[in-house]
Amino acid sequence: MKQLYILESGIKRKAEKHNCEYCGKEFSRRISAKRAKKYCSKKCSTDASSKKIKVKCYNCGKEIKRSPSKLKLSKHGFYFCSRDCKEEAQKLDGKCPEIRPSHFGTGTGEHSYRESMKEEIKLGCIDCSITTEYLLKVHHIDGNRKNNKKSNLEVVCGNCHTKRHLHFKDGKWIFWTQAITPRELLHTF
Repeated sequence: MKQLYILESGIKRKAEKHNCEYCGKEFSRRISAKRAKKYCSKKCSTDASSKKIKVKCYNCGKEIKRSPSKLKLSKHGFYFCSRDCKEEAQKLDGKCPEIRPSHFGTGTGEHSYRESMKEEIKLGCIDCSITTEYLLKVHHIDGNRKNNKKSNLEVVCGNCHTKRHLHFKDGKWIFWTQAITPRELLHTF
């Protein structure tokens, strides 16, 4: 059998073939009476001394490493590579209904009225025609926030919305969120 040699610090040294004790890859190591290398690289050496356990992300299947103490923190026994993966799996149409909070999917749609008025919002305020979207609000004409029919909704800017909630008290008009200004008086302000 032919003798193997490696160059170490510019000196030719006797070597032997050895399989990495972590990854199993074959490498050449110096024959030494002292400590012989067990691992093919620093990475394998570090990984071998680490106590982390390999698990797969429940959502995407990516292999991840977690310490035993972190694995104990999982309430349901599912592990994720990132917060985004967890949130994706947790969605109503996601892979993991077991981790979904109890309130998911129980909404009445009461607060989605702005979403239903997207096209009207692009047109702007119905009174003053302001089209700056962040200034626009969706107002319930009858004041009932549970009545989200399109016929009961209108798009107004902040100023025009304030006009829709004026209340006549002590001889003057004041803003009051629970008041609805009579429609015939709106254009007099």
